[in-house]
Amino acid sequence: MQNRQISPRGVYLALLAAAAALCMAAGLAWLVRGQPQAAPPRYLLRDCAGHPALYTAEGTGPLATYEEIYTHLLPESDVLALQQGVYLANEAELQQRLEDYGL
Repeated sequence: MQNRQISPRGVYLALLAAAAALCMAAGLAWLVRGQPQAAPPRYLLRDCAGHPALYTAEGTGPLATYEEIYTHLLPESDVLALQQGVYLANEAELQQRLEDYGL
């Protein structure tokens, strides 16, 4: 029987193949398990007479109008988003969005 030594290149390729197989297995497990479900939206923030207004996710309201913020002074992407309506999952998201708008 012959003694064969594995070259450093062979060891490197074997480790690389094992790492690739591990990554593929982890990716498959993530795909099968699925992505975590996001919380359903609780609020809707949209333009109302030139100011952001807060509605329930179903669209009833307004619950509050933020008169200190003029939507036409916001960046165009924010104006378009407010025209379509921005759904928010919780009050922390609402506060962050209002801070982004300058409140």
